Amino acid sequence: MEEGRRKIRICLMSIVLAAVVIGIFYYYYNDAEAVSNGAGTLIRRPGAEYHVC
Repeated sequence: MEEGRRKIRICLMSIVLAAVVIGIFYYYYNDAEAVSNGAGTLIRRPGAEYHVC
């Protein structure tokens, strides 16, 4: 019984670790892509003036 719980625990920890590593990779990949594609985001508010930098 204890051996089965240990295998399940190892499997779940491996899945969580893989999800964290993939999440970190995804965060840094998308962050670098967003910075290199443009100067920023233009947001219009009703009644407010805007200008492009």
